[in-house]
Amino acid sequence: MGLLETLGLVLLQVIQLSGTILSSPIFWIVVGVIAYQYARMGQVKAYLFGIKDYSVIRVTLVSTLLGIVAGLFGSLLMVLFGITLPEEGLYYILLLAVLLMLIHPRLLCFAYAGGLLSLTSLAIGFPNFNVPHLMALVAVLHMVESILIRLSGHLDALPIYTRNAEGQGIGGFNLQKFWPVPLIVLTIYGGTGGEGTGIAMPDWWPLLKPIGLDPENTIIGLAPAVVGLGYGELALTVTPGQRGRRSAWTLGLYSLILLGLALIASYYSWLSWAAAVFAPLGHELVINRSQREELEGSPRFIPSRRGLRVLDVVRPSPAYTAGLRSGDIIKEVGGIPVRSMFELTQILSISPNPVPISFWRIDESSDQQPSEKIHWGLLHQVPKTDIGIIPVPGYEVDRYLDFQSSSRLSRWLSHWLQKRVN
Repeated sequence: MGLLETLGLVLLQVIQLSGTILSSPIFWIVVGVIAYQYARMGQVKAYLFGIKDYSVIRVTLVSTLLGIVAGLFGSLLMVLFGITLPEEGLYYILLLAVLLMLIHPRLLCFAYAGGLLSLTSLAIGFPNFNVPHLMALVAVLHMVESILIRLSGHLDALPIYTRNAEGQGIGGFNLQKFWPVPLIVLTIYGGTGGEGTGIAMPDWWPLLKPIGLDPENTIIGLAPAVVGLGYGELALTVTPGQRGRRSAWTLGLYSLILLGLALIASYYSWLSWAAAVFAPLGHELVINRSQREELEGSPRFIPSRRGLRVLDVVRPSPAYTAGLRSGDIIKEVGGIPVRSMFELTQILSISPNPVPISFWRIDESSDQQPSEKIHWGLLHQVPKTDIGIIPVPGYEVDRYLDFQSSSRLSRWLSHWLQKRVN
């Protein structure tokens, strides 16, 4: 059987089983949890800027559709590589991931849970995992996540005011995305029958060395599952689009290296240790690299001496219609120089409608040698309507977000220990 024919047959069966996931209450519970997270982001925007333009339904719908498409791709990789895990193995990973989340929110990731379980399995034999297959699962999930980040990680970024290490008020964006991903996984069924869907594969399958099982008493079949993937980063020194692209490429490289280690380890078992160690440490390296770039780099969204720098623009709004976008520096309004939102408000109160506006824009179509140009537009003021400009933080701002590096549980334990010591 040829590769294209095999892919076609597998994709057909994956699509058929995916339909059962979409009708499952579990899938829609995950969608509901994701919608709740997006609603909280909208509340933060309303708290900081008094703006209620965040469409929870639209953002959730886009994330759901992208998650379904990405799930098809991930399912194909799972089947073609022959990544097989006992059904109870997934429960171990989910339980440990939730426990790790109580220590730190970003530890809610299969890279950490899967890595720790693999190390304990190799060291003491419990839980009994086939480590290369588990590491391949972690790799495929992160490959799917990297694709989703590249496609939509920068969309609907939340403008924020925060402080850097020097206590300076800076603007930026909080990139948070969540996707419900329906996956079709290979599951082991004991006995001569099972609930999975059997598939006929060519002689070259699987790419991973198969788990040593008795073929007469074991059935490997397709079974549906639901995974929730999430992404969260700050864009303080670059635009959300630039941050998303860099994160996607870095995470994609991580997933390829881990998948390669898992593939080799399935034939040379001693390399299972390397894959198990690389899963959490490599992921931690990816996270730390991104954090250093944003926290130690030069902040992008800070006041400018040349005019009023725009952090973000509400859509739709008079400012957006006039052509203003995130990162622009307003030079003049009605021929009068502008340096702050107070000055802008005063000028608009005495200017005719519409009023001409000029602004600088940095062209960053490439990451090297950005150019700057002056643009012009007409600002049409609408009665009882805000013009839609969110400026970078100035001296008058009193609402900043403090991004805690620990969970509520860890902060409570730290407070409890401090009370006992004192």
